Order: sequence, then structure tokens, then C-alpha cells
Amino acid sequence: MEKVIDKELLSQLLKLEFHQQEKVLAYIKDLLTTDEINRRADASEQAIASGKVKTLKHFNSDFENWKARKRASMK
Repeated sequence: MEKVIDKELLSQLLKLEFHQQEKVLAYIKDLLTTDEINRRADASEQAIASGKVKTLKHFNSDFENWKARKRASMK
């Protein structure tokens, strides 16, 4: 992502009053957070698909099997 502020954007921001600037800033932060969450979700889905990490269903199955083995070994 190129980090250049568009001149038109900057000129429009300068026209805003303080409370309007706060709303724009909050919106931008929310937009960036959403983009980051989506990027991480995509990366997680790719990792699961490629077998780098387990799905929750697979993890739960493994955990239940581990608990059963643990109980059996304690008897």
C-alpha cells in the first residue's frame, strides 16, 4: 500500500470541524481494523486448508481422545 495522502482528501479534511474530523478518524480506524481482521482470517483459512494448523473439530477430537487415554492410564 502506497502511503501518500491524496491532495483532494487532505483539502476536504481541512474543511471539517473538529467533531467531524473525530468521526472520520473513528471511521478510518474501524476500516483499518476490519481490513486487518479480514486479512488474518484469510491467512488462517489458508493455513487450515494447507494443513499447517488443525481445525477446531479436529482439535476437539484429539483432545477427547487424549482425555480418554489419560483416564485409562490412571486406572
